[in-house]
Parts: sequence; C-alpha cells; structure tokens
Amino acid sequence: METKVENMVKKDKKKALEYIKNKEKGKKLIDEAVHKARNEDSGTKEFKSDLKISISMFKSFLSGEYRNISKKTIISIVAAILYFVNPFDVVPDFIIYAGYIDDALVFSMLLRSIKKEIENYKKWQSMKEY
Repeated sequence: METKVENMVKKDKKKALEYIKNKEKGKKLIDEAVHKARNEDSGTKEFKSDLKISISMFKSFLSGEYRNISKKTIISIVAAILYFVNPFDVVPDFIIYAGYIDDALVFSMLLRSIKKEIENYKKWQSMKEY
C-alpha cells in the first residue's frame, strides 16, 4: 500500500516530463523554487544543499549546458522540486518547522537513488570553473 508521500511523488514524477520538455515551464519552476527557498526558512543545511544542487542540475539541463544525465535522474530531480514548491503537500508548509520535514525526506529519498549522477555533476561543475 502506497503512503501519501509516495503517491504524491509518483504524481510529481509524471508531471515532471512537462517541465523537462517545456523550457519556459521549467524555468518558471526554477524561479518558483529559488524564490521559495530564499523567502522562507526552508529546513536544514543539508536540505538546502540538496535543493541548491537539484536546482542547479535542472537549470544546467534545461539550458543544454549539461546533458550527461539519465532520464530517471532528471525526472527524480524535477519531481523533488515540484514537491518542494507545493505548499499543500503531505505536511503543509504553513505549519511552522514541521512543514519542511516531508520536503527534506522526499529530497533525501529521491537524491539517494541518484547519488552517483549528482557526484558526476559536481565534478563537471568544478571542472567548468577552471
């Protein structure tokens, strides 16, 4: 039996393709996530780091700058971002402190499954800076 979180993530993974295929929609999602992250106390240092790398990977993918990424990975990243921007997920964000616990858990769960590709992206990013 699926939990509410698993059910929402499954739906977000299906929606993710729309944001991957439509650059304008993808850019709006990035803007929304950045805005929300900047304007709200959105969780722990680790969660903020996961969010930042996810947004960066999606942004690099959308621009065509970074394409060494599997379909599964980009879908997981976009699904995690969609979950984050949704104020009415399993634990609504207006519930102070608790509202970001589920967001952090979803990010942790999804990013753990794509850890190798995240490390590859970080290496690419550091090489790009030289």
